[in-house]
Amino acid sequence: MKRQSGTKPSHSLPEPTFFTDRDLGKIFPRILRENGLTVERYCDHFQEKNVADTEWLTFAARNQWIAISHDDNIRRDPITVTTVMEESGRLFIVRGVLSSPELAGLFLGAFQAVRNIIARSRGQAFIAVVRRRASPGGIMRPEAHVMLTSKKWKSARRSGRVRKPHR
Repeated sequence: MKRQSGTKPSHSLPEPTFFTDRDLGKIFPRILRENGLTVERYCDHFQEKNVADTEWLTFAARNQWIAISHDDNIRRDPITVTTVMEESGRLFIVRGVLSSPELAGLFLGAFQAVRNIIARSRGQAFIAVVRRRASPGGIMRPEAHVMLTSKKWKSARRSGRVRKPHR
């Protein structure tokens, strides 16, 4: 016998809370909030202080918030990558030379892919990128994809392919 739609058990994940880096300013998180997302802003927790990436990323991870940054260098810094992976952080880096409203539009345009990445991660650490990509015909479309998972990072560390950071 078929269940009525109102009686199906819910398997949906709770809505995530996002934590936006200082470099995304105040407009980017405001636009995300206006579109129904739960957002914690860097400035609400660290005021205008410029704290190390490792500090705010640890803070976001320990609160189980999903970090968003526009700083592409984060994914290349071994100390910061180690912090994200060891703290079970989840990080999206929004790429592109765009204004804050355009960056927010890009993130929202890729939001289904963002949600899929979050769901597939099952709370495990990852670093993902949100960017525009040219589709056939030259139309720029938003996309999100994972650059590094905790599983790949651990495997690379065991095999010596990732240099250990000097702290």
